[in-house]
Amino acid sequence: MSKTGKLIALAVLAVAIGRPGLAQQDDLPRVELSEPEASFSEPFSSIAGLRELADGRVIVSDRLEIALRIVDLATGSVKEIGHEGSGPGEYRMPDDLFPLPGDSTLLVDFGNMRLTAITPNGELVESQAMMHPDGFLLFPRGTDADGRLYFDLSNVMRMGPGESLPDSFAVVAFDRGTGDIDTIAMLPRPQIGQVRSSGQGFSFSGLGLQPFQAVDEWSVAFNGRVAVAWGEEYHVEWRSVGGPPVVGPAVAYEPVKLTQEDKEAWADRMSSGAVMAISVDGGGGRGGRTVTLPRPNIDELDWPEVKPPFPRNALRVTPDGEAWVQRHVKSGEPETYDVFDASGRRVRQVVLPEGRTLVGFGRGTLYAFNEDEDGLQWLERYSR
Repeated sequence: MSKTGKLIALAVLAVAIGRPGLAQQDDLPRVELSEPEASFSEPFSSIAGLRELADGRVIVSDRLEIALRIVDLATGSVKEIGHEGSGPGEYRMPDDLFPLPGDSTLLVDFGNMRLTAITPNGELVESQAMMHPDGFLLFPRGTDADGRLYFDLSNVMRMGPGESLPDSFAVVAFDRGTGDIDTIAMLPRPQIGQVRSSGQGFSFSGLGLQPFQAVDEWSVAFNGRVAVAWGEEYHVEWRSVGGPPVVGPAVAYEPVKLTQEDKEAWADRMSSGAVMAISVDGGGGRGGRTVTLPRPNIDELDWPEVKPPFPRNALRVTPDGEAWVQRHVKSGEPETYDVFDASGRRVRQVVLPEGRTLVGFGRGTLYAFNEDEDGLQWLERYSR
C-alpha cells in the first residue's frame, strides 16, 4: 500500500479507548497569579506564536505586523528576524513557533506555505514545503527532541462516490528525515454543520464546527508524549509511539450554564481581530492571509444549554511535561486552567490575572498578554 493509502486507512480506523476510573476529588490547590515578574515595554498587534530560548529570551511572531522578533524581557531589547517576502530569510505570514533540537525553532509560515528553521541567534535557514508530495498538509501542532512533527489528519477527507465522512482521524508523528509516520492516537471527528460567511473580499461556504460543542483536544510534550483531553467524559490521558495509554481519572465538574451574554461574546470574537484564511492549490502553492469576518447571526445557530468542560484549542503542554487545560468559566471571569501531571491526574488549578490571555510557556515561566482598549497586546512573564 502506498504511503497515501496508509494515511487514508489511518483516518477511518478506530481504536478502543480505556475508560477512566472514579471521579477525581476536587479539593486541589488553586493558584491565582497576580503580578508579572517581567513585562515588555512595546506592544504587539496580534501574537501568533511564542517560544522561549535557553537563555530566557523569547521569539515572538506577530501575524498582523508580519514580523518576527527576539525579545529580552529582562533588558527590554528587541531584535528583528528576517523580513516579509518569499525568498531565503523571509516570510509572509508568521504563525506558530515550536522547539527544535539544539535550541533552534520551527516557524510555521502560512503565507509561503512552508516550515522554516530559526537558529538560536535569529537566522532563518532551511525550509520545507507544508504540502507533502503524498497530498497531505504538514500542519504541526508540536515537535519533539528528535525533530519530528506532530499533526493530525482531521482535514484528510478523501472520499469516493457514495462514501461518508470518516468518524475518526489520526494523530501522527512525522519523521522529516525518513518520511516515516507513526500513529499516536485515533480521535472521534467532531460534529460539523453547514457554515456560510463572507466579508472584505473573503467568502466561505462549507463545513464547520458548531459553537460550544464538546470536542477532544491534543498537544505534545518535547519528549514525544501526546496529551489528549477528552470532552465528553472529561479526563486527560497520555499517548506515545508503541506504548499503552496512561489514562488519568475522570474529573468531576459543574457545567457552566450558557447565557445570552456568552452567545453575544462568542459572536463578537468571531468578528474581531484577524482570522487566518489559507488557500492551497494542487501543487502545494498559494498561501494564507488575514481577514475579518462579519459578525454571525446568533439566532441562526444551534446552542447547547451548558458549556462543555473546555473550549477548542484548550490544551497546552509545558516544557516540563505538564498538561494545561483551559476551562470554560462564566462570562467575564479570568482564564482558568486545570493542570495535569504525567499520570493524567489533576494536581492544581491556575487562574490568570483578569484580562490576560495565555500565549506560551518557558522553563518555570508562563507568558500572557494584556490587551488594551486599542487592541494592542502587552506581553508579560509570570512564574508558575
